[in-house]
Formats: sequence, C-alpha cells, structure tokens
Amino acid sequence: MTHFQEMLFQHEAETLRILKTQLLDPQDEKYGAFTEAGGHIDSRHCGFLLAHLAVAYLIPQCRFYHAEFLQSAIEKGFHFLLSHHRPGGCLDLTSCNFASAPDTAFTMNAMINAWWLLEKDTGDDLEWLRASMKQLIEVCCEGVMNGGFHTPNHRWAISACLKHAAIICGRSDFSQRADAYLGEGLDIDENGEFAERSTGTYNVVNDDQMIRLFLATGDKTYLEAAKSNLLMMLSYIDPDGSVFTNNSTRQDYGRKVYLGNYYLMFLLTGYLLKDKHLAAYSEYCWETSSAHGNMPHALSWLSLYPDMEDFGKQEKPDLARIEQNKKLFANSNIGRMRKGNISCTVMSGRPNFLYFQHGENTLYLVLYGNVCDKRNFIPSRIEETEKGFRVFSSTDSWYYKPFQGNGPSTSDWWAMDNANTREKLILDRLDIMADVSWKDDGVDVRICADGLDEVPIRMEWGFLPGNSLRNEHFILGTVPGGFMTVCGGKVQAENKRGDVITLSPAFARHNVQNRMGGAYPLSQEHFTIFFTDYSPFDHVIHIGTEPVFGLRMK
Repeated sequence: MTHFQEMLFQHEAETLRILKTQLLDPQDEKYGAFTEAGGHIDSRHCGFLLAHLAVAYLIPQCRFYHAEFLQSAIEKGFHFLLSHHRPGGCLDLTSCNFASAPDTAFTMNAMINAWWLLEKDTGDDLEWLRASMKQLIEVCCEGVMNGGFHTPNHRWAISACLKHAAIICGRSDFSQRADAYLGEGLDIDENGEFAERSTGTYNVVNDDQMIRLFLATGDKTYLEAAKSNLLMMLSYIDPDGSVFTNNSTRQDYGRKVYLGNYYLMFLLTGYLLKDKHLAAYSEYCWETSSAHGNMPHALSWLSLYPDMEDFGKQEKPDLARIEQNKKLFANSNIGRMRKGNISCTVMSGRPNFLYFQHGENTLYLVLYGNVCDKRNFIPSRIEETEKGFRVFSSTDSWYYKPFQGNGPSTSDWWAMDNANTREKLILDRLDIMADVSWKDDGVDVRICADGLDEVPIRMEWGFLPGNSLRNEHFILGTVPGGFMTVCGGKVQAENKRGDVITLSPAFARHNVQNRMGGAYPLSQEHFTIFFTDYSPFDHVIHIGTEPVFGLRMK
C-alpha cells in the first residue's frame, strides 16, 4: 500500500467522523457548523473541517468523490461560515484569538489547497462549489488584509494566504498587503533557526508558509529558507525518532513530538527544488513517526503532485547527519550531540540545562542552591569544546544599602526603583561551571562550584517513571513525583525496553530539601534523584549506557 493510499484511508475515516458532528437542524442558529467535544463551536475549526470535506469531495480516488451527501454537507458548512464570520471577515480561535487575521489565514491556506484541487477537477456542475469557495476566500481574506498579528510566524501565514488569494480573486490589494509583511525580511538565522525556536510546532508552520510563498511568487528564496531549517532539524532528532523540544519558546515546549509533520516538509521542499537528497529524509520521517502511531497528513499535496511520493525514494538519506553529529547553535543557546542511540543536549539560559537520552530513556539535570534572590544554576553562556560543551554562571551574594542624601522620592516600597537606583553591597560570588564531554558509552559531566562557600547545592536528576532503579543497596520503581537522596555508589535506571542510563558516583553531604519561590519546580511527572554537596566542590559524574548491575530482574 502506498503512503497516498494509507492517507486516503485515514482521510475517509476522518470524513465520516466529521459528518457526525455537523448541526443539521435548519432552525438552529448555527446550522451547518461542526461541533467539538462538549458542543463547542469554533469558526476556525469549522473552516479546517470544511476544507477537509472539500478535499474528500475533489479527490477522484476517494470513495466520496462527488458524492451527493457530501455536497450537501459542504453546502451547509459554507452557509455557516459565510454567515458567521466576524463583520470584518475574520474567524475566531476561541481559545485565545478573536476576529483573528492569522488564524483565518491558516484556515484559508487549507481551503486554498482544496481550491487547487477544484481547478484540476474536470467534472461537470461544480460551479456551486467554485462560487462558494471563492466567496469565502475573498470575504475572509478581506479580514486578513485589514487585520494584524501576534507572533513572527503569523506574518508568513498572512502573506502566503494573501498572495494566493490575490491570484484567485484578482485582488492586487491583497498582494500589496502581503508585500508589507514580506518587506520586514525573514526571521531565520545562518543556522536555519526561525525566531520562535519551536522544533515541535512552528518550524513546520514556517516551512509550510515558505513553500506556499514560493508557489505564489516563484521566488526560491523561500524554498531555500525551508531547506535551511529542515537541514538544521537533522541535529534535533533524538534516538527514539522524536525531536528535542525542551528549548522551545512556544507551547510545544517539553512535549514528545515525532517527525510526522516533517514528512511533507522534506518531500515537498525537495520535490520543488529538485533535490532528491533532501526529499530522501521524508521516508525516514514516515518510518520513525509511523512506528509511534503518528501518520503524516499530506493527502491534498500528494493529490496535487501525483509523482511526488516516489521522488527521492531511490536515494538513501544520509543518516550520519542525524545519528553522528555535534553542533552548537549559538544564537539559540543550545548544543546538541548525538552518537547512534545516545543524545545529549546542553543549554544556557535555562535551569534544566542538561538532557541525556538513551533509546527511549531520558533524564535531565537541574542544580538547586539559594544565593539571595537566585534559586537555580542558570547558565549565562555556552561554549563549544573539543569533546562537548561548557556552560557558566556567576551569582552574587548581595544586600541593598540605604539611599544616600535625600533618599527616595516616595516611602512606598513598591514604587521605589530599587533594582536600578539603590546601591548594593556585594559580599561574595558563587561561580559554577558545568563541562559536558563525550565518552564511549555516554558523557562525563564535570561540575565545579567555586567562590562563596557553605552553599548547600543539590543536583536534581529527573528520570522517567516506569524505570527499574537500583544501586548497591536498593531496587525500586520510579513513580511520578517521587524523589530520594542517594548517598553513594552507582545508580542504574532501566526502562521496559532495556534502555539503560547509569550515574556514578553518587554522593550526599546534606539532605537540605527546601525549595523557595521562583525555583524550577520539582517535577510531578518524573522521579528525581538528589546528589548533594556544599560549595566549593569539583565533581565528575559519568552518565553511561552500559549496565553495571545487569538487566531488569525478571
């Protein structure tokens, strides 16, 4: 079975599910809308579902092709949206954005895919669909043109939508508005990283818009931007086929995201650039994503370009770029290393500065220690070394001094600009350095604390639940929210797949458990192991992947 056939089967099943959610009572004020769980109706969501139905209606291989019952449902859907958009033409994303130009643009981009399929359809009596679809695109894009945006990626969705709507509707003003956004320049750096730094969500969104902008303008600058981002993503793939998201600045932060949405990005960008080597990574995305129950969605694009699915299949992707790499992304404050089934990530600017993964087993490290108003070791800079990465932080031990002269202009403490106007007495400084370097079976993490002495510092190692955790003196199962201090020996965590992570040597010179306000929270989703000491210290902890106690007890 081809990928197209698999996607078609999925699309048909989803079509039947969508039809069951449509309001069919002509007396209902929202007749023709599609309801979400709990009966909620969101016009943006309805627009995406209507586009889905239109695609099913327009693909000849679909069993619902030109079906009368589907035509009836689509007509009702257009009736709802044409009568329930905002006065300016925009739709609502009711979770946060109302009369939203960018959310309307995303919806219309999906509808424009259906429009392209309609243009290819040679069937008779399709004027009803052509007229309704064009009317909705023009009405909604009027709102998109006159609206605004919130986030960087919104500009490209708006621009892509308006550029294509200008062609469909013959509206030069749509195109001119898009040019105003495009004139701001693309927010992508020399490494291929977009401003929002969102490997799980918005990289795909931006790549999609770059492709659409190329199709509207013919300017390959946009395709090259997508290619640059996709090649960067090869350094962000962890051993289980997921993408690292713990440095994201958006809502995908920390989520387990697989490569399903990247399948189309690699395939379509490679196809349009005639770059078979780039397109070859699409099959890798398909296989790793499908293995985790996540099937890519690309049916309308494969219908528009029937020869695209096989493009690049004769090429073998360069898996070394994924499985054997070391790269510092200085602008993003992150260093990524991968060696086969092991990956390690080091970051500055974040308390959860270290992540390590073996197969599907992961852990992270946070350093906790109170010095005045600071709670955690948050590296201020990162640098690359021959074998890895190094991060640094300095924290002052300080106190405010009284104002000199006439004092402040107010006695209201909260109105005083203390941080910028009051002199500080700095007594000492705590310097911490963490150096992470590759070893044959993992990494060595050298952590040095110097300067201010007697600071109780806690290394917090977060393991996934469901591991069998043991050392010389105990065996236990890791549970969400659990924690313990390990005083010595070696620690081994093994998941059900047999992916092992070891830590050694363990140490504990105190068992201080306080956690003051503003600290990185103790995870309720992980089991945390504490190693503890007082400053100053110099420890090297080995994170390994070879069992030291044998495998899980059967």
